Amino acid sequence: MIDLHIHSTASDGTLSPLEIVKTAVDSAINAIAITDHDTTDGVREIIEAGVPQTLELITGIEISATPPPGFEINGSLHILGYGISIYDRTLIQTLEQLKKARANRNPKIIQRLNQLGFELTLEEVEQISGPGQTGRPHIAQAMVKKGFVDSFDQAFDRFLAKGKPAHVDKERLSCQAAIDLILGAGGLPVLAHPGLIDPGENRSVKPLITALADMGLRGIEVYYTDHSEKQTDYFATLATQKNLFPTGGSDFHGAMKQGTTMGQGKGNLYVADDIYRTLAREVEALQDANPRLEILEKNLGHTFANRELLENALRHSSYVNELQANQVPDNQRLEFMGDAVLGLTIGQILMEEHPGMNEGSLSKARAALVSEPALASMARQIDLGRFIRLGKGERLSRGSEKNSILADAFEAVMAAIYLDCGFKQTCALVKEQFISQIKLINSAPEIEDFKSMLQEFVQEKGNTPPCYTIHREFGPDHDKTFSICVKACDIESMGSGKSKKAAEQHAAQNALKSLKKLSR
Repeated sequence: MIDLHIHSTASDGTLSPLEIVKTAVDSAINAIAITDHDTTDGVREIIEAGVPQTLELITGIEISATPPPGFEINGSLHILGYGISIYDRTLIQTLEQLKKARANRNPKIIQRLNQLGFELTLEEVEQISGPGQTGRPHIAQAMVKKGFVDSFDQAFDRFLAKGKPAHVDKERLSCQAAIDLILGAGGLPVLAHPGLIDPGENRSVKPLITALADMGLRGIEVYYTDHSEKQTDYFATLATQKNLFPTGGSDFHGAMKQGTTMGQGKGNLYVADDIYRTLAREVEALQDANPRLEILEKNLGHTFANRELLENALRHSSYVNELQANQVPDNQRLEFMGDAVLGLTIGQILMEEHPGMNEGSLSKARAALVSEPALASMARQIDLGRFIRLGKGERLSRGSEKNSILADAFEAVMAAIYLDCGFKQTCALVKEQFISQIKLINSAPEIEDFKSMLQEFVQEKGNTPPCYTIHREFGPDHDKTFSICVKACDIESMGSGKSKKAAEQHAAQNALKSLKKLSR
């Protein structure tokens, strides 16, 4: 059993991303996709925390889109994206623009409700939405809480839905832009819940799907909890006719969508594991057929005169071993050279940027900048992971997200640039990548990373990853204090701080103290 359509607190769900992971594991669900509206924050949180070995995760998103020219529909049109890189720069920039548009829309809705006589503030709504996105579902919840309406549906039917007095249009991408965005991020675009799309006047949805397929749509959400048996059969046949692969999911939102259970929908949903395996193969085939190395070159700020150098830098030993071709080199020799290239270039940049720093401090600073975690972070900033060629075993174990593989590949790519254009240009490119980190270096003492230490402790015990939730926020906007609760190994610990990160570190530190006492 799998579920490829789930929403978390990062958009309009009521369970945090890590609570979703725990629920999926407890429910014996084999694979999931977090498909939050116009954000990948929930996916990122799960990846950073670590995916349990018993669960498969494919990255996902759900993007709101406007119908193509010539099509008028009732209701929403959503494009799901699977297998996307959450570090794709164009994706990140576009989602940030949509986030700003959403933030501008909420006060306008509140203003209209105020004009209708409802005393409601944005702060009251944000208390419900928490740290994730704030949108109409949270406004509806606030209206129910304050007794303005009897139910969530009534809030939409009378005030918030399109054509109602408090409705404000949402900024959406065109279907073509949404599909191109997903494809550009290395993912596969899929039409969400086609059975909910109403073309009006008894027209068929088939012409719309045909038009979307011509734009690059690759799949249809055939299996959906609100599809009738007849609709499911129809869309399965249509998918075959249009050479589109089928997906399925519950559209789980937690308490926001009563009666819908993860993996089972309204009790009428079962999505087989084969659907996930087909989807994963399709994503892999797309990325193999068109690796889009020009995107990586753009992120690096360097177009290779000898593209083979870049391709070599991206070939992990596991990939070459499976090829069983002696004439094809892996990236280990370039990794060796890249270590020296980075050491020399960063050393020179440190000398230039910190003329008063002594030899001991320079050595420590360079060691920190070229450490495995630091290089892996740099690799994520240039979206390197999606381009690394891995063997099957490493792919299945999410090797493109491992710090060791990312750091080694980053070193290999730096060596490839050096061989392609020489030291002077390489030094300039390295400086551009590292300068913000280099300027932050000072004499402040190192801060222990209690979150990482807790993560390692829990993994050694074979338990699910720690789950952090905001307990409360208090104080004025310019001087807030956050209280965080962390659950790990069946205990709960609290922490507080002036930022969420600081509060999480404090909570993790307290949890470690408790767990170490228990293990004595």
